[in-house]
Amino acid sequence: MGNVVEVMDDTSSNNIVRHEDIQLDMYLKIHDKVNARSEEVSKSYNDNILVCFQDIRELHLKTLQSIRSLNPAKNNLGIRIAVSHHEGESEKFNSFEQFEKHNITSPNPTSNIILLYTFTLFNADTEEFENYKIINQVRSRVGELQQIEKEAPPFISSAIISSMVTTTARITIHYCDYVKARHFTAMFDEWIKGCDESENLKIIGPLKRISHLVRKFGTLTIYGLLALFTASAIDTQQLSSDMTLKFLVIYASFFVIIGTVADTLLGKVETSIDSYLALSYLNLNKGDAKLVKQFSTRNKKSLAWSALGLIGTCVIGLFTNYVYDLIKWVL
Repeated sequence: MGNVVEVMDDTSSNNIVRHEDIQLDMYLKIHDKVNARSEEVSKSYNDNILVCFQDIRELHLKTLQSIRSLNPAKNNLGIRIAVSHHEGESEKFNSFEQFEKHNITSPNPTSNIILLYTFTLFNADTEEFENYKIINQVRSRVGELQQIEKEAPPFISSAIISSMVTTTARITIHYCDYVKARHFTAMFDEWIKGCDESENLKIIGPLKRISHLVRKFGTLTIYGLLALFTASAIDTQQLSSDMTLKFLVIYASFFVIIGTVADTLLGKVETSIDSYLALSYLNLNKGDAKLVKQFSTRNKKSLAWSALGLIGTCVIGLFTNYVYDLIKWVL
């Protein structure tokens, strides 16, 4: 049998379509279908989630369950898992089972983990195949901020870096049918709500918005109290011209010293408020556990310094009431 099939074709000059042309046309159609650009939808989260390995396993199982509920074509589900660590280290796995065997003793904290799923659905209505890609990404906020601190210039304080709100999770879906894509965003929403979250002090958020005013208005308040108490207690009849000059010199010294001490304490309060970080992390290996402990300790120190700074400022405020008596004793 020959390789040429004679087919009457009105558009052809010789009214013959070769078998090779039919194969080429079919190949081009398949190529266009496979490489066709699909639509994309994504959703990001800033929740303070605390993710361990069991949570990642749950996310994987939920994603598989969602995919299987759509009856994908058999044997066409592709899974890729990528794990990024500090110092530029990264690992990739072709199955979740391989990822489970991942070295949990790694000293390098985890930056983020990406779970990629590709599959094909058959649309009975259009009698066409639809390609889908699901990308689940979970990021460690404490891991990212530590990396930023290492790479940031010296003049950028850790308080400024800690005030950055980074994305902790994201799902991206390449789809053909939007209704089916929403099925996966709902699944991811449910997973996020099921994760543990760090206990964030509600007062910290409002305080961070006005922390830059604490130092300015606090110092001005101390100066105002010092002037008010001294002016109320001063007795001008007991001060001669020589004593008045001495009084002004001593009062100015107290004014500078008290203002400097108050400014230092309130500056520490401002820095401590800004340095407080709502924890969100991936805890998959020993490096992660060490990093989580480090940031937890930092938060406790921030709260302690804030309390000490406020107490010290209140003590100075009370002390201003006795400045005039102290000046008289010196005179």
